[in-house]
Amino acid sequence: MYFSDDMISEIVEKNDIVDVLSQYVNLKKSGSNYMCLCPFHSEKSPSFSVSPSKQIFNCFGCGVGGNVITFVQKIERLTFIETLKLLAEKAGIDVRDTRDEKELERLNLKNKLFKINLETARFFYRTLHNNRRPMEYLQRRGLSDEIIKTFGLGFSMDSWNSLYKYLLTKGFTIDDVYKAGLVLPKKQGDGYYDRFRNRVMFPIIDLKGSIIGFGGRVMDDSKPKYLNSPDTLVFNKGYNMYGLNQVKKISDLENIIICEGYMDVIALHQYGINNAVASLGTAFTEQQAKLLKRFSNEIIISYDSDTAGQSATMRGLSVLEKEGFTVKVLNVPTGKDPDEYIRKNGVETFRELLKNSMPLMEYKIESAKNGLNINNFQDRITFLKKLALILNDMESEVEVDAYIKKYSKLMQLGEESIYSELNRLKGRNKFGNNKHNIVNNKKSYKKPKKGEILAEIYLLNICIVDSNKAKNIFKLVKTHDFIVELHKEIAEFIVLSLENGKLLTAGEIINYYDDEEKKAEISEIFSIELPQAEVEDIIKSCVDIIKKSNTNNKIQELTKRMNELFQQNEIEKANAIYNEIKNLQKTIK
Repeated sequence: MYFSDDMISEIVEKNDIVDVLSQYVNLKKSGSNYMCLCPFHSEKSPSFSVSPSKQIFNCFGCGVGGNVITFVQKIERLTFIETLKLLAEKAGIDVRDTRDEKELERLNLKNKLFKINLETARFFYRTLHNNRRPMEYLQRRGLSDEIIKTFGLGFSMDSWNSLYKYLLTKGFTIDDVYKAGLVLPKKQGDGYYDRFRNRVMFPIIDLKGSIIGFGGRVMDDSKPKYLNSPDTLVFNKGYNMYGLNQVKKISDLENIIICEGYMDVIALHQYGINNAVASLGTAFTEQQAKLLKRFSNEIIISYDSDTAGQSATMRGLSVLEKEGFTVKVLNVPTGKDPDEYIRKNGVETFRELLKNSMPLMEYKIESAKNGLNINNFQDRITFLKKLALILNDMESEVEVDAYIKKYSKLMQLGEESIYSELNRLKGRNKFGNNKHNIVNNKKSYKKPKKGEILAEIYLLNICIVDSNKAKNIFKLVKTHDFIVELHKEIAEFIVLSLENGKLLTAGEIINYYDDEEKKAEISEIFSIELPQAEVEDIIKSCVDIIKKSNTNNKIQELTKRMNELFQQNEIEKANAIYNEIKNLQKTIK
């Protein structure tokens, strides 16, 4: 569904932030704002501020901030579009579908597939409770009746068409059942047969609580061990995670454990480790990472310790790294998966393993060391090259130094040889091969002073409450005069809005950004109170600071150019720049 900028603005305008947030938190008046305990982190003293005039919220404790859309999206764990639809409905804004007939047919089929999956899950659940063998299997695996019910486990009979025939009695057509991925066409002759037979069944549930597909597990050693629903109109393995519908209920979620299989997830949940999910029999995808990012920034990977599990871990790490997660790896000893390990060693021992999960970088280095013989010279050289490649991606020189010290001693390598290889990779070995040449290669820039930053923030805050003062401000300074890039962007939005005869609110400015950190930063900018002084005096002072800062920057650039010309013996040109510098210095005196 498409929402225009105008419609999004209307949704923000018609959903007063105080009214909406009051449905979730206990707001109390505090001056011109409202305060409460932050719903996104634990605290004893209120640090969560809501501004009715600016239509934004900001937590001074954890730094989260934004507008009414940001809050509802975060608290309800919804997508942006889902949040807009919810708030539009609250405000009585008409967002009726204008999709063509083909799209509406697709929507009707999706609803039908959801109904088929729900009826199928009920059928499997009843079948499980009417068959002793699968129930005994689950009980031997240590699962309680309560956890079986929580996850809606079931059983598909050892029959070719029991589900197929049942769904037909419920009024569904064979074509619809086929599109749900529950039957397959016979290889010979006409007709269909059930896809899942003689398996313990795991319904796969999305974040809205709809059953979108199924996983089936054999109870013996036959192959394939797991069988999943194919991709359908409502199910795509690469876009969903098993168990995430349970994890989303955790209000103070610190991290998420990614397991390899359904049974691992269920076993962890049964023992009170409720933050476990599993991928769905496919390589970990970017879409799954983005989905998890909505709930936590820290991931612990807990795949099996066999070769396949280790390979899957490495693939998953690269995807999670790209999305900016803090990643750790849980190594379960003795080659057991979490389910087996807990049943044998107990949940508290497993919790200790979780606490000692290995940081991403250390896991990579340890993986590079696996299979190498410390007494073999060639193996030590191989490790040195692998280690340098891994350390080359690290930004912290302190961490690089620590890892080099640790592994040079462990692998009987000289520290200098590792620094030399790392310098070679970085292309910085012009001045020797020691650690002091491993420097940050980021471009240098002039960091604005605190006074300059505050001056820009004060002006932006004045601009969103008074259009006349905003117009006057931008006669005195231009958007390119702002030093902080984000302030410059916000100023450009305000100017554009003024040209169209409208005054932007802070909440509307936040809508221009998708990045959560940017939203929080903007919320913090507009949460700052102006000094106790006449607004005109504040404007004059801030404009003077910004102009003086820009002039000083220009003087620095001209001074650099002047010195270059002197060195090149271009005396006349250098003197001309010197005179220009003197004139600029007079203006700031």
